[in-house]
Amino acid sequence: MTTQENRSTILEYIFRHAPVARSTIAKKTQITPATVTSISSNFIQEGIIRELGSDETHGESSPGRKKILLDIVPDHVYSMGVEFTLRHVRFLICNLRGKPVFETSILRKSEPKENITEFLIHKITEILDSLPEITNSLIGIGVAVPGHIDHKQDKVIVNSSTFPGFSGKELKKRLPFPVICENNVRCMAFGRYLFDKSSPETFAFFHIGLGMFCAMMKDSRLFQGTNYYAGEIGHTIVNPEGKKCECGKRGCLQTYCSETWLLKYCRLLYNSNAATVLTSLKPSAEELTLEDMSKAFSLGDPQVGSYISTALKYLGVTISNLAIIMNPDKIYLHCPLFSNEEISEELMDYIKQQLLFVDDPTDQTVDILPYNPLEGAAGAAAYAIKQFYISVI
Repeated sequence: MTTQENRSTILEYIFRHAPVARSTIAKKTQITPATVTSISSNFIQEGIIRELGSDETHGESSPGRKKILLDIVPDHVYSMGVEFTLRHVRFLICNLRGKPVFETSILRKSEPKENITEFLIHKITEILDSLPEITNSLIGIGVAVPGHIDHKQDKVIVNSSTFPGFSGKELKKRLPFPVICENNVRCMAFGRYLFDKSSPETFAFFHIGLGMFCAMMKDSRLFQGTNYYAGEIGHTIVNPEGKKCECGKRGCLQTYCSETWLLKYCRLLYNSNAATVLTSLKPSAEELTLEDMSKAFSLGDPQVGSYISTALKYLGVTISNLAIIMNPDKIYLHCPLFSNEEISEELMDYIKQQLLFVDDPTDQTVDILPYNPLEGAAGAAAYAIKQFYISVI
């Protein structure tokens, strides 16, 4: 490997495994001890990493000579992450450990009428101008996009009717910092990899929001697929006779499980003559939220319970199939609906039913994450750290 590649490999290993000894880095990365010692010394001089106490001090002592442990300097530089969806635009600036130093969220309905690119440029500039002490140490900006990214052609593929005029190239041209765009769920997955040291090197990150997507980390790298469409799990068919999806097919998973479709069913129920708890929660169908649906489920609404149980059944089958076909070390699930323990427990029961032949399937494989609305923005910041710091240091 070149010196640059060695530096990047060593730094990423420290990100993932700190506090860690030089000898461990050499063994795990297969870079010579002399090279690790030389590069780590340079990193210390440059203020990139720091020496901590010995392995004995940190409870990791082993026979023989005490080893000095290394860690990154978390506030050496900062990174900005941005995510936009149909409903919100979220901005976050964090240090190298993912700790936010600034965050804000803006409802799309309050967004000015200009296209999303102009709004992002305006808002990012406004935020950075207000934080000169952070801006001076900013390495770059990651943008989490609800669409696909063709990195070979530097082309962003999104729904133009939903996000008119979005241009990653325009952001790169007009903002005074390096900019990288990536699919929003892939950003979430990479953020989990970089900021959560307990995460494995190979895992699936399954996000359910207005739509659905499943990103894959394979051997510490994001899996893109041949045409960058890998991960469109919401358009896998679970019922060939089911509802017609906006993609043109019938019975896609997202027509049962996505927030968009679940709320569509609940609003139809609200406006029907059927007895439902939903009418006591909001004055109109249009005001219903996923939280209202979750509450109605807990209150025992039979129709809402039926919708959610059907969704969980198909979701459980899909997750089980994913576990069998891909066999990742972990499958992370991220969805606001799973904040309801009754719902998450029912889902886990469905998964267990499908994986009876696997030893302790859910305990080892499936992890329902606490829902974090800033997961996409934080992941975008992590992706910028990888592109503009770790890979070029």
